Amino acid sequence: MAETDANEFLLGAAANGCIEGVKRALEAGADIDFDPLENWSPGNDTSLPPSTALHFACGTGQLDLVRLLLRKGASLVKRSMAACAPLHAAAVNGKTEVVDLLVQHGATVDIRDGFHDTPLMGACHFKHVDTVRRLIELGARPDLTDGYIGQRLGTEAGNQESVKLIQEARRTKLLRCCNPKCGKPGKRKTLKLCAGCKLTRYCSRDCQIQHWSVGHKKCCGHDVCSIEGPDHFQLAKKLHMYVAEQQQGPSDFYINLA
Repeated sequence: MAETDANEFLLGAAANGCIEGVKRALEAGADIDFDPLENWSPGNDTSLPPSTALHFACGTGQLDLVRLLLRKGASLVKRSMAACAPLHAAAVNGKTEVVDLLVQHGATVDIRDGFHDTPLMGACHFKHVDTVRRLIELGARPDLTDGYIGQRLGTEAGNQESVKLIQEARRTKLLRCCNPKCGKPGKRKTLKLCAGCKLTRYCSRDCQIQHWSVGHKKCCGHDVCSIEGPDHFQLAKKLHMYVAEQQQGPSDFYINLA
């Protein structure tokens, strides 16, 4: 099987939740991080599978497939065209178990996409209360959502419970240790930032070492959305407008985006 065929077979198998098909594609030489939308431009097909196989599995909540792809080395930091990470795909679609699994493997909870949104913002926007709650428990910073809530969620119906959770977390003025095995709350000044990415924080050196070993080592330094190369915000805006013209709903857009 040619590599191009194997890549397409991989995405097709992931789209259908076929674990054996994914295994066969990888054995045939498929690139586990292949992204068919990498060079997308307005006028291209928006029905293509959304970014990598891991993005798709995360967005559709295929927990066993996510486990397989992570075990085989799929990237937690590979970005979609609009700079969405796999954690964004899981969060905006309310796949709480997948969110938990990704963070357990080292994904950074406050990673930002091309719109500068965190997974917590995305989960709140799409009214996934359980996912909002779990992200806060896993250490997502509620204070980063201040302007977001006021400007984009203040007039939307159905977000009251999510917004309440975030506001309650903000009022405590406590953040959490980003080691998912810990999650101990503490004041900002008592939690130590990772010197590399300056996004994760820990209550102790032991927690930092443990989190580094389970996966943060692979993510550190790749968590900040770079403006070098393509302008991800402008690309995302173009894709948003194009999908709107095709009369697809917001969830269709975000699944294709993530």
